[in-house]
Amino acid sequence: MSIRPAIFYTIAFFILLPIYFWDRPSLKPVALSEQQESLLKLNDITGVELDRGNETLKFERADSSKPFQVVAPQGKFIPQDLMEALTQLLLTQKQVEVVAENSKDLGQFGLEQPETVMLIQSSGHPQPIKITFGAENPTHTAIYAQVEGKPQVFLLGKNIEYYGTLMFQWVEGKQGKNA
Repeated sequence: MSIRPAIFYTIAFFILLPIYFWDRPSLKPVALSEQQESLLKLNDITGVELDRGNETLKFERADSSKPFQVVAPQGKFIPQDLMEALTQLLLTQKQVEVVAENSKDLGQFGLEQPETVMLIQSSGHPQPIKITFGAENPTHTAIYAQVEGKPQVFLLGKNIEYYGTLMFQWVEGKQGKNA
């Protein structure tokens, strides 16, 4: 066995090694240039109204230091943490998948006759922000939604719908001590 091939391959290795690193593209992680911003761009929420078919529930608060109060239907109870959870979710909702930039056929998303309509009041907006919620996506992991005044149709996580359903159950007496 000759030592010549081993010497030759070692020399070739040390000659080609710098070329490999010099010509190789950088594998540094690319920093995200886009910061995700809030979907609704709100600083606070002073009230929320949910309309589902012929049912309506509304809760609001006088100022940020006060708890939410159920306004409609009168005399009903919804846990404070549930109202806070929904409003925090709306304030922090960032990642949104746009499924249609300018949909002419809202029926395919269930938005012509929406399942739920939500009106959000904020101290920074003179008019309430209206969000309509349509059908579930085919994988049943999200729901189609549209913010009034924006042509896009979004996919939002089902947790918004879940919180709304829980609130209606509390109002109907299907949760808590009355269940």
